[in-house]
Amino acid sequence: MFGVAVAVLLLSGSQGAPAAAPAPVNVLLVTIDTLRVDRVGAYGSRAGLTPAMDALAKQGVVFEQATVPVPLTRPSHVSLLTGKLPFQHGIRDNFSFSLGAGHRTLAEVLKARGYATGGFVGAFMLNAQSGLNRGFDEFDDEFDGAGRQSALIAEHQRLAGEVERRAETWIERAASGSRPFFAWVHFYDPHSPYDPPPPYRARHAGRPYDGEVAYTDSVLGRLIARLDRLGVRGRTLLVVTSDHGEGLNDHGEAEHGFFLYETTVRVPLIMRLAGSLPAGLRIPREARSIDVLPTILELVGASGAAPPGIPGRSLVTAVADPGGPAPPSYAETLFPRLHFECADLRSIRLDGWKYIEAPRPELYDLRGDPGERTNLYAREGRRAASLRSRLLDSLGGSLEAGVVGATRPAPDAETQRKLASLGYVSGSRGSAGADPKDSIAPFQAYTRAVRGAFEAYDRGDLQTAASGFEAAIAGGRAGFDVYFYLGAAYLGLGQAERAVAPLQEATRRNASYTPAAIELAGAYVRLNRADDATAVLRAALSSDAGNFQLHSHLGYAARLRRDLALARQEYETARELNPGDFDVRMNLSSIYRDAGDAPRALEEVEAALGIRQDSADAYNHKGMLLGGAGSFLEAARAFERAASLSPKNPQFWFNLGLARFREGDRSAAADSLRRALALKPDFAEARALLAQVAGK
Repeated sequence: MFGVAVAVLLLSGSQGAPAAAPAPVNVLLVTIDTLRVDRVGAYGSRAGLTPAMDALAKQGVVFEQATVPVPLTRPSHVSLLTGKLPFQHGIRDNFSFSLGAGHRTLAEVLKARGYATGGFVGAFMLNAQSGLNRGFDEFDDEFDGAGRQSALIAEHQRLAGEVERRAETWIERAASGSRPFFAWVHFYDPHSPYDPPPPYRARHAGRPYDGEVAYTDSVLGRLIARLDRLGVRGRTLLVVTSDHGEGLNDHGEAEHGFFLYETTVRVPLIMRLAGSLPAGLRIPREARSIDVLPTILELVGASGAAPPGIPGRSLVTAVADPGGPAPPSYAETLFPRLHFECADLRSIRLDGWKYIEAPRPELYDLRGDPGERTNLYAREGRRAASLRSRLLDSLGGSLEAGVVGATRPAPDAETQRKLASLGYVSGSRGSAGADPKDSIAPFQAYTRAVRGAFEAYDRGDLQTAASGFEAAIAGGRAGFDVYFYLGAAYLGLGQAERAVAPLQEATRRNASYTPAAIELAGAYVRLNRADDATAVLRAALSSDAGNFQLHSHLGYAARLRRDLALARQEYETARELNPGDFDVRMNLSSIYRDAGDAPRALEEVEAALGIRQDSADAYNHKGMLLGGAGSFLEAARAFERAASLSPKNPQFWFNLGLARFREGDRSAAADSLRRALALKPDFAEARALLAQVAGK
């Protein structure tokens, strides 16, 4: 089933009979996010940041001119793992739908051939929603962010060390099993915001990006060393690459996604398979990330399992003939079009030349001008026309043919907040069709302002956040998420009146985002506009009929209007839709209590406690119900539990004292009441009851 890997050269590098690699062959694919090739020693850096990668390069094959088809994390990884170009698999952006089921991933192919499969990702945009979890027996996409300075970042990414720790446990287990394994390990750290952990933060002070690269390489070194300790190095194909580079202000681009220059589309690509791939071989011809999937499959003896019709081609032939011809490398970015209403960009790279299709086209001689400083389009018109023709061939004949799948989904505000925390900011209302080169400065300014506002929002500085969101709106480029969080910030500041207008605009721009309707309804409720709140919630139900939260909030609005029958109906509907929601069960308990149905009220609070066993409020509510029914001993037990869970709440101690007094235990009642008064000396009711307990 597993086959024998196809070896292309002897370990010595001489061209002769293929050397058979051990079978079955494991596969470890490591993707390091946002890694510029000029920071890697094997690609010319003298900064000493990447000793692990540099050592790996000496042990394996280095593809010197490897590129990706899109400089964005999610679509680039999708291309890597499917062997398809973005306009073929339809994922053009980080703000995207899940990968369609018709596009088979490397994990699915290898799993079908009997591999144990494990995926371990370092950032939110590659989570299971991306569709890249398909084919993995274990897919680890939980984020706790241990070691991150920013709580916001911690929520949506995790340090390479944490990813490696989780991956190593799985790899150790898989290596001892009877099946070969495929592990994909993704390190996100070099991505902005740059926040290297100690000691790399101090060691690379003033150069945080370099610190992130150095830290990530150290973790990669630990992961590689683990293969040696497990004794599987000789039968494990190791592939290390990146999804894109980073601008670092070259060409005016601070990060990536807006342009298609080499700083962001050229990436390292290193492969090692002892006994099969020659050590120290460097390949100068073009290599594409879409070629990685068929290359891996050929090296593990499964070339026939490659999904039919993929444009990726195995690089095994390049190892056999390093100087031979290579297919052109296509790249695109629709980010300027989707998020800033500028023109999109396409490029083609072939034989050391690169053409970029833009309102003002660009042509570069990469051998003589690797930094792409001199645009030769006007001088080399014939060459530019030839490359443009190859670009059109890649797209099936026309530029518009490559717009398939370009429709921008309407991501929810929470998704956009997470992406903003990771460096991806969405705007709108640019100059349609403008050359991105003319819009990079306002884009960078907008990105900094909006990201700063989101960071302020997440650290609780709501006034600063509101000011930042207002500035973005005044600039005329704000997306719906900015309006939503501006409204949420004003609500958090207690300024419901100011929250209404931005929340109304958020619901207008993205009517399908239910939380916007709920927040707007909440603003109306605070303004005693229950009818308006109800109207907003009813409108939201028309497009999200099964949303229990809408029914729950409608129940609350009905309670404000003192329509207990309707409130009960809405809460019961919410319970039917989601019986496991704590708040719904608690609110329904209160409705039954107000209606005089104590037994059903008690049933609901018991259900709530089954959901959240550590809720002091629920135990207090239970005690109130039991006390009202005359069950003072049981009520005292419930209040005692509430007070133990929240010992600084004077009301709970008062309620416990009252229940103990009613059951006849004056001494215990006095103790509880003294606790209440110690916490709140001006608690008049507690002082009066204590006097009554003492017989004064």
